[in-house]
Amino acid sequence: MLGRRKHPDAIDRRRSLASVPVLNEALTWEKADDGRLTLVIEFKRGKGFLDRFKPPVMRRKVRLDELGQFVFEHVDGRRDVKSIIDAFADRYRTDRREAELSVAEFLKSLAQRHVISLIVE
Repeated sequence: MLGRRKHPDAIDRRRSLASVPVLNEALTWEKADDGRLTLVIEFKRGKGFLDRFKPPVMRRKVRLDELGQFVFEHVDGRRDVKSIIDAFADRYRTDRREAELSVAEFLKSLAQRHVISLIVE
């Protein structure tokens, strides 16, 4: 039909846990004196009318807490989401289900901010 977008196929839980997070190439990070990371993301402006008034390349900073930093440091392009969840649950001694929900939500927010991409096989 006209005007309808085709939505990508839904990913089941098994495939999402097997996906591998990969860092964005335009990402840099800074370590503060207290040891916490601040991510710096560069991205191009959009193509809409109001986007004309924005600079061609914009920067966004995201400061991570201890839990976020732990997850971010485990994103290396080789580990899948399941192994990051397992490491998180072991390190912080949390319930597996709670760790899965927390890590999955955090990775989703990083993907929405264009910090990471998830490779689904």
